[in-house]
Amino acid sequence: MDLKVGRSTLLDTDAVEYQWIRMMASEGCTRNTINTSIQRCLGGDETTADILRRVAMKQCSVNELLSSLDAVKY
Repeated sequence: MDLKVGRSTLLDTDAVEYQWIRMMASEGCTRNTINTSIQRCLGGDETTADILRRVAMKQCSVNELLSSLDAVKY
């Protein structure tokens, strides 16, 4: 499933989507709950959801997410 957010949103780590992910984490949601919510609301597969969560939590870079998305397209 394709992501429902554009590249400019993904590059902006202050975007509301990343803030939403950080809020879920701060409220004590589990990694699985966060990833499932990301997939349901923003699209993508399990791997993409996990990388989005990690980018929001500053555990990896946006470049890793973009590389992963580019690899899926080819």
